[in-house]
Amino acid sequence: MADSQLGCMEDGRIPLAVPESRPEFYYSEAQRAALEELLLHGDGAFKTRLKEDQAQDFLSAREIKSILGDFKKHHQDDDDRGRPAGGSQRPRGADAGSGGDSGVHSTYWPQMSDTDVPPLDIGWPGGGFFRGVTRVAVHTHPPKDDGPHIKEVVRRLIQEASKVVAIVMDLLTDLHILRDLMEAAAQRSVPVYILLDAHGVPHFLDMCCRLQLGAQHLQNIRSRTLQGAGLALSSGMLPGTLSNKYMLVDGDKVVFGSYSYAWRSARIDRNMITVMTGQVVEAFDRDFRELYAVSDKLDLYQELHVARPSVPAPTLRPKAPPKRPALPAATSRFQMSLGDAHHAALRVPAHKYHNPKYLLALGALGDAHRPARSLHDFLATSEAAQNMEADPGRPRSPSSERLDRLHPLPSEEPPEDPPEDQAPRRTLRQRLFKSSKKSVKSEAGRRSPSPTATTTAGRDGDGGAGGRGRGQGQGQAVVEMEEQEALQERVHADHQRHRARQSE
Repeated sequence: MADSQLGCMEDGRIPLAVPESRPEFYYSEAQRAALEELLLHGDGAFKTRLKEDQAQDFLSAREIKSILGDFKKHHQDDDDRGRPAGGSQRPRGADAGSGGDSGVHSTYWPQMSDTDVPPLDIGWPGGGFFRGVTRVAVHTHPPKDDGPHIKEVVRRLIQEASKVVAIVMDLLTDLHILRDLMEAAAQRSVPVYILLDAHGVPHFLDMCCRLQLGAQHLQNIRSRTLQGAGLALSSGMLPGTLSNKYMLVDGDKVVFGSYSYAWRSARIDRNMITVMTGQVVEAFDRDFRELYAVSDKLDLYQELHVARPSVPAPTLRPKAPPKRPALPAATSRFQMSLGDAHHAALRVPAHKYHNPKYLLALGALGDAHRPARSLHDFLATSEAAQNMEADPGRPRSPSSERLDRLHPLPSEEPPEDPPEDQAPRRTLRQRLFKSSKKSVKSEAGRRSPSPTATTTAGRDGDGGAGGRGRGQGQGQAVVEMEEQEALQERVHADHQRHRARQSE
């Protein structure tokens, strides 16, 4: 309904009459009354009412024929039952009687729609952002300046679409354009929305039947029908037609003009289309969503007699507990993992990975004559030693034997000294301790010399003093090694307790 009609319904507001000579002239009560006479009593009554109101004839013969063919009465079944047999029209005066139509009907003016708004359920690009600078390109049929014909422009845009294709059209019967739309929906999964005029729906369905469409083609297509704005009268409704002709592609391009997507329009008729990109597309985006909200559903599965694809029932699966992801072997260039599941929580800085100082703190430097091992090798050796403790029958490797010699467990007795022919290589501590014992014995022998060696002891007094100095230095080295051994044992015990807490 026009704004002027809505304004007349407001209380206390009487709009001023707008003469026909002014551009804002839109609504005329004399034209509405003459139109009512045309629909109820024919063309003669229409001419008579115009003369009575001193109004000009505003309808052509083609418009009169179209209006009479599209008019829909409100209660057509009741009027047919009350009409006399034989189809003769009632007298004009009978409409004013109690049994006739008085021309006054109650009107329903809802504030909100009583039907749900159809959603754009297969996808729609988001809006509210700047779409760029507006650019315009005009194409005509026949083409000018060696430009492409209008059908080529439309088909190329459909074939290059990747987000969405939305069409508002009065007639959609071109087989090539229909095939491009079906391929975009079925092969590239591009959402396709089609809004058609109600008069063009039968022709659209006929061409779809010729293409032999299946359920896979219709899965990403939504089609609906729409009529014009219409004119509500007391006796019925004039629906009007949909004359918009445009296509939205990916939310950033629009094609509009006089071109209908039909063979005749592309080959015989003269047409013009305009391709625009940029911020101006926002207006077409909003207009399409408004038209889609007031449209009627067109079920292609039912109209084309195509079975709907079966939707599998959702199965409820128990929620799996979250799994701790496996830690990578290297977390960064400054931090490294040892690559062992048992030592997953242990992280060593990369620049300290082969530092002997940290190996000494963990007890890895047992033999000073061998080069320092890496921390990874030492922890692998410790792991092998623990495995031997858990499985006594397993053959022991040489590395585990050396580990037992370095760090005997508290519950085990120290191993006996092997025979001299099979004696293992002595450690630095053992060699130093043995040499210190020999020096002490030699010093004790010098303190109680034999009578025959008195002169020799007097001559070698300086040498004895030097020997005593060397013995004191070696004793101090033994004390330092014992302190170092005690530190290593404490660190090793702390490491074993840490491993036990991790295994728990």
